[in-house]
Amino acid sequence: MIHPSPHAVIGVVGALSLVVMALVVTVALQLPWMGVTFSANDEQLLIQSVDATGPNASAAKPGQVLQAFELADESIAARPVLLIEEPDMLPDFHLFNVLMTDQSRLTHAAESGQLTVLMVSGERLVLRVAKRPLQALPWLFWLQLAFGISGALTGAIIWSVRVRDPAATFYAMTGLGYLIFAPAAAIYSTRELLIDGGLFHSLSIINHFGALFFTASLAALLWCYPLRLGHMRVAALGYAIALLGWLGDVWQWQDSTQIFHFSVLGVFSLSIVFASAQWWRSRHQPAERAALHWFLVSIYLATGLFAAAIIVPIALQEPPLASQGLMFGAFLIMYWGLALGVTRYRLFELEKWWHTIVSWFLGGVAVIVLDMLLLSFLQVPDLLGLSLAVAIVGWLYFPLRQSLWSRFGRSRRRSIESWLPDALPLLIINSAGTSQEASLQARWSLLAQQVFRPLSLHQRPGTLAKARIAENGMALEIPDHHQPSRHFCLQGADQGSRLYTRHDLDTLRVLENIYDLALSSLQAHDQGAQLERTRIRRDIHDDIGAKLLTLLHTSEGDQQRLVRETLEDTRALVQALELAETDLESAVMLWQAEARQRCSAARVALIWEQSEITPLTLPTRHNANITRVLREAVSNALRHAKPSRLQIQLNCTEHELTVSVTNDGLEMDQVDWGRGHGRNIMRARAGELGGSVVWEAQEQHCRLLLSVPLKAMAN
Repeated sequence: MIHPSPHAVIGVVGALSLVVMALVVTVALQLPWMGVTFSANDEQLLIQSVDATGPNASAAKPGQVLQAFELADESIAARPVLLIEEPDMLPDFHLFNVLMTDQSRLTHAAESGQLTVLMVSGERLVLRVAKRPLQALPWLFWLQLAFGISGALTGAIIWSVRVRDPAATFYAMTGLGYLIFAPAAAIYSTRELLIDGGLFHSLSIINHFGALFFTASLAALLWCYPLRLGHMRVAALGYAIALLGWLGDVWQWQDSTQIFHFSVLGVFSLSIVFASAQWWRSRHQPAERAALHWFLVSIYLATGLFAAAIIVPIALQEPPLASQGLMFGAFLIMYWGLALGVTRYRLFELEKWWHTIVSWFLGGVAVIVLDMLLLSFLQVPDLLGLSLAVAIVGWLYFPLRQSLWSRFGRSRRRSIESWLPDALPLLIINSAGTSQEASLQARWSLLAQQVFRPLSLHQRPGTLAKARIAENGMALEIPDHHQPSRHFCLQGADQGSRLYTRHDLDTLRVLENIYDLALSSLQAHDQGAQLERTRIRRDIHDDIGAKLLTLLHTSEGDQQRLVRETLEDTRALVQALELAETDLESAVMLWQAEARQRCSAARVALIWEQSEITPLTLPTRHNANITRVLREAVSNALRHAKPSRLQIQLNCTEHELTVSVTNDGLEMDQVDWGRGHGRNIMRARAGELGGSVVWEAQEQHCRLLLSVPLKAMAN
């Protein structure tokens, strides 16, 4: 299938718009022009102003009140209905047809020079007509024409790039309806006074056709967008209702002119049914729900303005609050809003004020409906009816609405009160854990998951300076504080029930502030601990070490040997305080070197066996505790067992480090397994790391087995 190019589509619709404009302007210029502006005052017509260049400039005077129009063989009362802007506001077709007949008679009489107007003062004035100049067309005429052309071109632009999309097609068809009803109304609604009744009737029929076609296309659009609800034949139901109503209006099947209004209402009600179905179907699809939000705001804001200014006052038998032609602009607002919906342009910005708009709209509708009921059925005076309506809405409707909304319409977005208790435990790092700062950085993604509850979270390459919303609100991209060369992408907020909004960016900034505070606190704690270790190490070295050296030089025999051992233990303690975070392979090399040196000094053979070392970082606390447990195990074996050989086996897997120290100098009955201060300290150090220390005796050997979990430390 060959599809037209966007330029071709826009060019054709643009040419069609120019043709319509030329035709409408030509017809408008053919209407009788008297150079007189009329207005209605209660039950009378009066002359409001007179054009100085018009054919009646010297005869007509502003302020004159008209009583009747005198024709060659009859007279027609100068009724305000002759100036009516929209003839379908009349209650029945009898009055409608009388208006059309009177307009034809007056127009023919004026064109033949036989139209005389009788003033209330008794004066008579022969009204003359001339060719209507272009500058005599009022601004409201051009405004309505601009509305229709703008709608058609907007629809063409959207459809030209999405010709295969049914939603864009129906949207373009609404633009065609706009191009029909607005320019047709522009001709007769901005007439000076006179228009041929046949032309008036034909333009009214064209206007009704365009309005019904517009409404039916709107209903079809809601059937297939944002989600296609079913077979497209159902979308044609609105066109069938519209066609039936239009034929009834043309052939006047009923006495009441309301057949047109009821047809529009019926098709519009069908669109509400489709919108309700869309609401249900999109409940788990946030992008589609956001598009529907935008649609409903656009539609009901425009129709609400039009109803408040035109329909409701007429229903209350009051004059409209504004010109119908001017209020056609409300539909243009709706039309442009639908364009934003179809193109999905920043739809997620609507969520934060969606409920406010709906609340405002429903509150206004409630006041209007109650006021109409009180005036129509209870015959309450106008002022009292309005006061009662406001009171009832304030006392009953708003509390009930708030109760229902708080129960069924709660925002799915989590407040800080709901996620903070779950997020805080992730910011608390156990001092016995792995690298504390690295562990906190690694938990950043867990914090984001806890707060936003995405459908999925995955890493993407590339540095991200600050968080941003992507994919029309479906994704939130945040920096990775652990590895700046990548970032995280969170898909589907709150398990896909909504889109990400600027509110989520604000929430993320709060979360980052809390995270930075926790990281700063942890860094300050580590810095303070390091300073305290440095001070203790310096005091031990300067005070205790110096005194022990003095005592070593002044002692003799066994006392000197005891001092030397104490000095050696003190030096080991200072070295332990100097231990820092390091990789496991380097730590194993130091353990082996120290054990080999000590065994060599004691003339004990050392057998060192080890598996392949897993590449990981060993935190300071792990390094210190494992070093001390291993040192204590070697000291106990050399000091108490007097072995001939010492065997150390080190085995490292992805999840666990095990160290076995076996000596051959201790018999089974010599071991007291339940007592010993040194063994309790070793158990405590291993337990601090989440591990364990056990002793075993086999024949003439004593074996210590140290197990430490490594899973939390792996890179």
